[in-house]
Amino acid sequence: MGLIVQFQSRFQALISPAKTPPCIEIEKLHFTYPGRNVPTLRGLDVKVQRGEFILLTGPTGCGKSTLMRTLNGLIPHASGGRRSGSVRIHGVDVATQPVAVTCQQVGLLFQNPDEQLFCMAVEDEIAFGLENLGVPPTEINRRIDAALVQVGLTGFRHRSIASLSGGQKQRIALACLCAMTPQILLLDEPTSHLDPQATLDLLEIIRHLNQAFDITVIIAAHRVTEIAPLCNRVWLMNDGELISDLPIEHAFRSLEPYRQLGVQVPELAQIAEDSGYAERPLTLEHAVRLFSNDRIIEFTNGALKRYASRSTQHEPANNLLIDVRNLTHRYPRTSVDVLKGISFQIRRGEVVAIMGANGSGKTTLLLHLTALLRPSAGQIVIHGRDMKRLKPHHLAGQVGTVFQNPDLLLQAATVSDEVAFGPKNLKLPRQEIQHRLEQILSIFDLNGLKSEAPYALSRGQRQRTAVAATFSLYPDLLLLDEPTTGQDHDHLQRLMRMLCHAMKEHHKTVIFCTHDARLTLEYADRVLLLHGGELIFDGTPDAAFADPERIKRVSLLPPLTMQLAWALSEESGKGNNE
Repeated sequence: MGLIVQFQSRFQALISPAKTPPCIEIEKLHFTYPGRNVPTLRGLDVKVQRGEFILLTGPTGCGKSTLMRTLNGLIPHASGGRRSGSVRIHGVDVATQPVAVTCQQVGLLFQNPDEQLFCMAVEDEIAFGLENLGVPPTEINRRIDAALVQVGLTGFRHRSIASLSGGQKQRIALACLCAMTPQILLLDEPTSHLDPQATLDLLEIIRHLNQAFDITVIIAAHRVTEIAPLCNRVWLMNDGELISDLPIEHAFRSLEPYRQLGVQVPELAQIAEDSGYAERPLTLEHAVRLFSNDRIIEFTNGALKRYASRSTQHEPANNLLIDVRNLTHRYPRTSVDVLKGISFQIRRGEVVAIMGANGSGKTTLLLHLTALLRPSAGQIVIHGRDMKRLKPHHLAGQVGTVFQNPDLLLQAATVSDEVAFGPKNLKLPRQEIQHRLEQILSIFDLNGLKSEAPYALSRGQRQRTAVAATFSLYPDLLLLDEPTTGQDHDHLQRLMRMLCHAMKEHHKTVIFCTHDARLTLEYADRVLLLHGGELIFDGTPDAAFADPERIKRVSLLPPLTMQLAWALSEESGKGNNE
């Protein structure tokens, strides 16, 4: 019998195709950062086949970025802490080989391209890694041209990196990775700084790399809606554990695990569940085919009416806070105006969104409201005072600003010290400082992190800490530059609800820059649309998004609920005509 079994085993091996070994193998992986008792990664076990496209999502601080850094060898080679278990790339544990070897196999793209770009010119940036590996000059030249073709930036070889938009910088950072010819591409929140059109462009490039070159892709992201249609597998993490690993066709059959963790679910899948459908569409085309009946048209039209009522339910106060008149700004040693004759007024108690494509002037406008920039022409009056005569410290306690990069604001040893820093400098009574500290740590879900060093936190947690520290001053005007960066859905909603309610209740004003249409429609009373440094619209959000051509012009996208309502109405009209 033993010979027969042995023969059958060999015969089966001959007639069955051999399984391709996984390109990534993670076994019993634990990791704890220095100074912490609680591990950030806890017992991960998972394998990835070559050519897979994986969406990695989970709440802020769940360990997504840490997992990425174990895959490309930054952990343990460039990080302290305790690591156990193994991460093998093509059968070799990354802990046993130099990072210089691993980086040729695994490329990691960070969420902020400015943290990854070092050189002045595009070709020097792409050549940098290749030169460090001793690649011959002729091969470097060939790879630079090939990488620029792959990311759709042919002709950019001699451009200055400083002259590029945020989306173009992210593509150059991706070109640097492509030039290394990796078999695995890791992307950590790669679209969080990009406008919707730049996001679609980048995701299309990544999809092409995955399909045309069989590159394995893992994207860590909170923006599930845009990425889910591209992937074939979804990982859901929480508290350092991989709690779900499902193929895309099963990943969103139940949305409850995502909702329990405060993670965004695909918008169209949510509409399907709310409307009683068993299918979970991820693309607009699938949704239009599925929802061709009056019930869903009524549902989506109802959503549009809710957006419209949200935009008009808060009447602004009568007293003027900000008066901007013909504001123009040109940066030194440049020949183009970044802001071109902008004029608007903002009253106390308003929540205002500033929207536009990357490079449209949103951040520049915000910096003028903080007195960090001076107008080249025109005038800004806040609290009845001309900003030309003021310096940033004159606005302390009156104007609070949270930059797109929270690390520019963080300086204290612990989260508690960070939140208390402003009130202490304003010489508030000790009892008032303690009261504010306890209240704000609770509001921003930071109680469990109050003794942590800010720089030891995840990007989203650092962002919340920066917002909490700024809010602790109870400023009359709160300015937020891209508050969605690094935030999971639950914390973002909680952050915006709390801020908008508290600021309105105390008759204070919020201005935020964003690319997120749903955020604007849900929370803003007004929206300012910028295009090429010009103010092309000032009105209610529902009116702004009612014009598809105008929205396309500023590289924005309406929420899928709106797009679906328009598409279904068009299909319904075709049916009636027939």
